Amino acid sequence: MKDMKTILIHLCIITVTLFSLSGCSDFLDEKPEGNTGTTGNFYKNKEDIEYALTAAYANLQAGAMYKEYMVLMTDVRSDDLGSFANTGGNAGREYSIKIFTAQSDNQIFRSVWQKTYETIYRCNNVIYHIDVVKDSKLKLQYEAEARFLRALCYFNIVRFWGDAPLILTPLTATEVAECERNKVADIYAAIETDLQFASDANNLPKVFTGKNSGRATSLAAKALLGKVYLQEKKWQAAKQSLGELINTDNVGTHTLLPDIANVFSTAPVQGSSASDFKNYTGWSPQTMNKEILFEVIFDKDIAGEGRNALTYYANQADLNEAFKLSNAAQCIYHSSDRRADLMRSMKGTNTDNNLLVKYADIQSTLEQYGYNTPVLRWADVLLMYAEACNEVSFDNSATSPALLALNDVRTRSYAAGAYTGNQLSDQDTFRDAIFLERRLEFPMEMQRWFDLIRSGNAINELSKIGIIIDKDDLLFPVPNSEVTLRDNPDKFPQNPGY
Repeated sequence: MKDMKTILIHLCIITVTLFSLSGCSDFLDEKPEGNTGTTGNFYKNKEDIEYALTAAYANLQAGAMYKEYMVLMTDVRSDDLGSFANTGGNAGREYSIKIFTAQSDNQIFRSVWQKTYETIYRCNNVIYHIDVVKDSKLKLQYEAEARFLRALCYFNIVRFWGDAPLILTPLTATEVAECERNKVADIYAAIETDLQFASDANNLPKVFTGKNSGRATSLAAKALLGKVYLQEKKWQAAKQSLGELINTDNVGTHTLLPDIANVFSTAPVQGSSASDFKNYTGWSPQTMNKEILFEVIFDKDIAGEGRNALTYYANQADLNEAFKLSNAAQCIYHSSDRRADLMRSMKGTNTDNNLLVKYADIQSTLEQYGYNTPVLRWADVLLMYAEACNEVSFDNSATSPALLALNDVRTRSYAAGAYTGNQLSDQDTFRDAIFLERRLEFPMEMQRWFDLIRSGNAINELSKIGIIIDKDDLLFPVPNSEVTLRDNPDKFPQNPGY
């Protein structure tokens, strides 16, 4: 991988060439050139493909994606985060998402839709022009990486909006404007195809190291495929995909760290000192630990890449829209559960700010920080595997794969809390234990809202914190700009309830 600063220069050129994007523009209103014109002429060799692929990865760092809004559309939306009673926040676009009053004109929905489809567009260009790469190994690798990123984007889209345009090749402006909302089943089929390609070890390595840390791997693709199968309730397929991760030598590649705090530690990794990374200009400023399968890279030393620490979790007095870990979420931790230590309080002018600082170094400023955002980690693989096994066939014996996987995660942080078969006496009780463990393990990791949807418990659980919703609220409104662009309710309708 070339020097990151050099790549960023090329990214600026690519972005202007491909999009001429502005902060307020909508991706599906843009005019990509498709198979001819500037984009077609740009792709001449593997370096051009590499720059374009890096542009797709870079989009994950955007505010409309994993830098800010993905958390807003998942954890803030769920019962894990409460909000401060702040007059400014009550009227804000962020707060309206929290209390389910946001409508299709909310700019956040448009931004997330736009940036996600922009990322898909970049992936489509890589895949469409991949034949310019003459090295057969690199050709497979770059295509597989692009397919992984495209699948991740469509997985978010289908869970947020349901039916949506399924665009798998570069399109002209006219073709884009004629896109209809494809069925959920069709989108999932495309996601599965992409991840099956990316999870093939002949196409992607199991792990990247050094300057290539942070790229998608075949193991990350297999884990994401398992998550997709769970969302589709394809229990046997999920068990097989996740089981292939757990029951092979992949365990040596990825494993639980003994102390969960080290998963999010800001300390140097793999024996390096902090100074080793001071002038780092490679793909990733940090080497991923063995629990991480895929994460979004943020580097505070490169302009524009640092995350805005505590954007939604800052001192109540500092922001109009501020959110804290809900009382219900705090109360579920046992006093000896080490995960509770990650839910530390930051004291501001208000004394009851129980603010989650899982990723940020609170000894630093509340500005930019370079710590990465996990998307897939080994604890998730284990709990997904336990879920799939339990759904396929209930087994609470001491040697049950589901029980062993569940207890691996539980006892890492709560040594006295291992479940016995007698405690999990039926399939429903076992299922509840798995989802409880997921809530304890993954606050602020963009998991809880999707878990509530998958389990069918969103309406009931949100009612416990005073938020009354119905089935129409389980999807977000399609941005109004997309609906009016087509002006065809038969092919591009708004979601019910909006």
